[in-house]
This record gives sequence, structure tokens and C-alpha cells, in this order.
Amino acid sequence: MRYDVRMPPQEGIAPSTWQQISLVPALEMPTFKILIISKAFPWSIVIYAPTGSVVTCGTIFEELHKQLQRHVEGPEWAMLAVDKTRKEAVEKAARSRQEKDKINRLKRIDWLGDKSMFEGLERDKEFEKKRHLPGSM
Repeated sequence: MRYDVRMPPQEGIAPSTWQQISLVPALEMPTFKILIISKAFPWSIVIYAPTGSVVTCGTIFEELHKQLQRHVEGPEWAMLAVDKTRKEAVEKAARSRQEKDKINRLKRIDWLGDKSMFEGLERDKEFEKKRHLPGSM
């Protein structure tokens, strides 16, 4: 399944697929919190289960979309300032998005440039070690 995270999941995922997967637990082992880190963006996304439930596939898709709609903050912009290629890709994605939604501030979704398709999650323990702040795990 592929999902364009620029769209709310109920719009970006076929209705029949959404009905099948939205309430399915995200992991075999029931979990109440998932931390998502990615090579595609510099921040972490923490996903909490709704009260009285576990983290579901629907919870993940909804929270990913919500978090990627947040505005880019100063420290994130500072990272872009030193990476001309990434900065140009983000600004290009922002211009394209801004033509549609008329919100002129940069959003985290712009960080993904033209690579906004969610294709799944996988655990990469080596990347986890590199990405986590030493002493925080």
C-alpha cells in the first residue's frame, strides 16, 4: 500500500483499504507508544495510542499527516541553510503546496520535497543508534 502523506489518510487511502486497516494494531505486540524516526526528516514523531486502545495503523497515518502539517521552526530552517540542494527542494515543494492551500509558511511536509509517498515502516537498529542523542535511550 502506498499513501501520499500530503493528504489526510481518509482521502489518500482508498476507502475500502482504509476500512480494512485503520483499526488494525500497528504491531503484533500491543503497544501504546511508537517513536518514528526517518532518514527523510530530522525530527522524531511520537505516536500515542488513543485512550483505552493500542496504536493502530490508522493512528500512525493520522498522526504522520498531522505532524507533517506543522510549520517548520527556526532550528529546522537553520539545518536547511547549510544544505543548498535540500533548501531548493523544500522551497520548490513549498511553492507548489502554497499554490493550493494558500498557507505561505513552510510546513514540515515541504521538507520531503517530491518524495511524499509513505511506503511502510521498518526498523533499522544501526540508524537508531546514529540518530538518537547519546544517553537518551
